[in-house]
Amino acid sequence: MTTTTDNPIAEYLKTYHKGAQSVISSRELEAAFHIRGPDLRRLINSLRGDGIPICSSDSGYYYAGTEEELQRTIRQLRSRIKKIAHAERGLTKALEQSTDSGQISLPLEGGDTA
Repeated sequence: MTTTTDNPIAEYLKTYHKGAQSVISSRELEAAFHIRGPDLRRLINSLRGDGIPICSSDSGYYYAGTEEELQRTIRQLRSRIKKIAHAERGLTKALEQSTDSGQISLPLEGGDTA
């Protein structure tokens, strides 16, 4: 596992926010590094892909201090992957049905149409 990087945000997390007890909110990181939320999320994702052990919780981000913290974040990510895959399958099914009929048929709330 890679644990060092030249990225200033990763180094900051490793130095000042190691472990779940030292979590920092996304907003605080955005302000400290003058970065927009979507850009921060992309960067965190890229760093994780490079093996930098950045964890997250509902409260924000932190550098993994224990194996359990890393496992918890991995479980969170897997749960999100499952939910996204479920949505993708549903949309693919809708697309296949629209291709067969030539139009998209949307279900209405409350059931049948009158």
